Amino acid sequence: MNYYDFGLCKGLVGAGVKPTLYTCDKTEVTSGLPFNVKITYRRIFGRDPAWRRGLRFLAGSVRALVGARLGRHSLAHFHVFQVGPLELFNILLAKLLLFRVVITAHDVEAFRGEWSFIKSWVYGMADGVIAHNRVSQRELIRVLQVPEYKIHVIPHGNYLGQVGALTAAADARSQLLLPENATVLLFFGQIKEVKGLDLLLGALALVRQSIPEVRLLIAGKMWGKDFAVYQTQIDRLGLASHCISHIRYIAEVEVAAFYSAADLVVLPYKRIYQSGVILMAMSYGKPVLASDLDGMTEVIEDQVTGFLFRSEDVRDLADKLVAVLADKQAMKRVAEQGHDLMQARYGWDHVGRLTAECYRTVTQGRQSKAQRA
Repeated sequence: MNYYDFGLCKGLVGAGVKPTLYTCDKTEVTSGLPFNVKITYRRIFGRDPAWRRGLRFLAGSVRALVGARLGRHSLAHFHVFQVGPLELFNILLAKLLLFRVVITAHDVEAFRGEWSFIKSWVYGMADGVIAHNRVSQRELIRVLQVPEYKIHVIPHGNYLGQVGALTAAADARSQLLLPENATVLLFFGQIKEVKGLDLLLGALALVRQSIPEVRLLIAGKMWGKDFAVYQTQIDRLGLASHCISHIRYIAEVEVAAFYSAADLVVLPYKRIYQSGVILMAMSYGKPVLASDLDGMTEVIEDQVTGFLFRSEDVRDLADKLVAVLADKQAMKRVAEQGHDLMQARYGWDHVGRLTAECYRTVTQGRQSKAQRA
């Protein structure tokens, strides 16, 4: 979360807000930041029993919220990926300490499933909720019945201030054991079933017939299941020589090499509400081919800032891959226009101004009776 937290805090400072970031001991804090950072959460990750790490989390929340109140802060902004008892504790304590509460709903998928009653309580107690796009806004209203007047649609900021310098493609490919003359597709990020890696593998089996030098670079940590299910598919389709897999957490210092090596970033998602990978790829100046889901089309205009294919259609994905990879000029044009989009619409200064306006609305209680009706 460093890139997001630091980008947002810098944007808030530019908008006249003086934030303090309360975070954990895994955060790499650099000197000269224009905002305060306090490490109140310690040893909440690792192999210790969950109950022990949970107690440390609660202690960290007490230190953070009591410290913020003593520091004369009036609003608590939580970034929520999933909701359970720990998140409920945070909101209850914030309310007890008379904070106004804003929640950024990062993972709309987590609205469903267990703890659904707690999710309703948590979002019900929030004074304001930030959704990164209209798709997330609709789901907040539909699934959790969050009143529309509470929701502020503010985009996820770009990665322009965080991306590492791209190295020469030949050097990056050598580092990642890729042939220098390969045509490289990149599937990057946490690997979940809904992200459609199986669809991409199916399409790759078709694409290699037209582009024998094609390689798929898979980089990210598994979530929810073992990579063996994909390795079985790779072996069954005879794709072992066409796939290079790095199934692990990709450290920040390594990320640039993966994008440097890629010709095209592919996001064959089956369901998505927002994607940081799109923003990262465009921030690196790389063209993107993605499913035509609503969460994608809010960012990508086909043939303008990216390329789209019909969601869950393996044949269409394969056809689009072949067509896109054959048109180097279109790839270059789309990559440049995607990069321009990141600067124009997804800059952290812009995000900071919108977030500061959300704060003012919440703290001043400016929702009108018409909005509440």
